[in-house]
Amino acid sequence: MKKLNRILVPTDFSEESRKAYSYANSLLNVFGGKVDIINVIPTIRYLHESMKKVGYPFSLDQDVYPHIVEDTEDRIKEELDKYIHEDHRGEAVAKIGRKAYETILEWAHQQKYDLIAMGAQGLHADHIIRGHVTEKVIRYSKIPVLSVSGNVMPESTGNILVPTDFSDFSLKAVLPAAIMAGRLKSEITLFHVSELHGSEPTDQEDVSPDAMREFRDKVANKVRAFFAERPKAKVKFENGASDKFTLHLERDDEQYQIPVKVEQVRGISAHYEIVDYAEEHADMIVIATHGRSGLLHIFMGSTTEKVIQWAKIPVLTTRPKEAHGKHE
Repeated sequence: MKKLNRILVPTDFSEESRKAYSYANSLLNVFGGKVDIINVIPTIRYLHESMKKVGYPFSLDQDVYPHIVEDTEDRIKEELDKYIHEDHRGEAVAKIGRKAYETILEWAHQQKYDLIAMGAQGLHADHIIRGHVTEKVIRYSKIPVLSVSGNVMPESTGNILVPTDFSDFSLKAVLPAAIMAGRLKSEITLFHVSELHGSEPTDQEDVSPDAMREFRDKVANKVRAFFAERPKAKVKFENGASDKFTLHLERDDEQYQIPVKVEQVRGISAHYEIVDYAEEHADMIVIATHGRSGLLHIFMGSTTEKVIQWAKIPVLTTRPKEAHGKHE
């Protein structure tokens, strides 16, 4: 995610999907760019086939859908006029498709949007925070996806949480997080959960100072090694501390100095600890995904999938380039 010139916001005209309008609009007050809104009109396959069999004198494709598309575009334009500032107002897109998430992604990839922003829930919200369509878009998208929930707006973002096991893959979420943090003037927290059946020490009450120091040094070395391969991003550790550093990021003509801290906790459930910490201390979560294999084989098993489902703040998912093409 290098820029945000174009954001695609899917809608079903629910209040939950409208949260994404407001968030995208506020985000572009910082980044600049345009918002397009898309609605997917479901195909009526069985009705279409039945009409052919009985020989009705009109066609869904020629006589019905064009009117529905036109009416839907008019409705989207009303949404754009009402919720998106004129400087950021883009196109009203109405598409017909059998599966909403497939139609959204086909259009998003074809048009090469920089970001898909969508409400965490839609009209058919249930007890799972991220709804079915949103989860499917996140799973299969090659474009970063921001699923919006809660009431925090971009300008109020003080802390961006990046869950990590300090592998190269999980650390790739730091760069998009840093772009967000640089523009939004916020800090980043690298958050590591050591599950109780694991072996890494993290709780000072349970381990010796030497073991804690050894673990923090291991973290620092991982971070140094990761950013040593990225010339536009440099790190400077504060007074020798391995749990706090400043990330110096150069992007185009811009330079940012982003405070980063490392938090480690022990817990039985990693996703619970992440969501619980985020609810009190963070305003956005940024996390890397593998993509089409689902979210089940990433850095902490099913943890990321559960974080995406249950987090009560915006979640930005990003798919590193080397994950593209895998499991296609």
